[in-house]
Amino acid sequence: MLAVPLMPAAPPAPFDPRWIEDVTSPSVSRSYLFGSFLLQPERQLLMNGAEPVRIGGRALDLLTALVERPGELIGKQELLARVWPRIFVDEANLRANMAILRRALGERHAGPPRFIATIVGRGYRFIGSVRTIGARAGCGHCGAGAA
Repeated sequence: MLAVPLMPAAPPAPFDPRWIEDVTSPSVSRSYLFGSFLLQPERQLLMNGAEPVRIGGRALDLLTALVERPGELIGKQELLARVWPRIFVDEANLRANMAILRRALGERHAGPPRFIATIVGRGYRFIGSVRTIGARAGCGHCGAGAA
């Protein structure tokens, strides 16, 4: 199991404006901003303020699937097929990686979720506000054109 560092008590520093220039460069095809986080799927990178967030690849794939379609219910089977293609895995793997992802995003058991809502028995929904930067062309999962 991956060890996820505890989140600092103080909120992270706001985004550095240079990041916006970096994420709009031609080498980065798409990036997502939500809360204090920046996700760059092609770089397998999640930043919280100025700090990289250590998180496994499967959890990053889950996050990418959710932020590509904010507000939409994404079923458990769809997430399993996307994150573990051509491999049979138990739903417990999905729940475990979702728990890792939630901890990395600073969500706690107590209190309402900030980013990921569980729709019991059905799947998950990204409920945070998402800003997309860069082209989304080539994203085989979201079906969108350029942003």
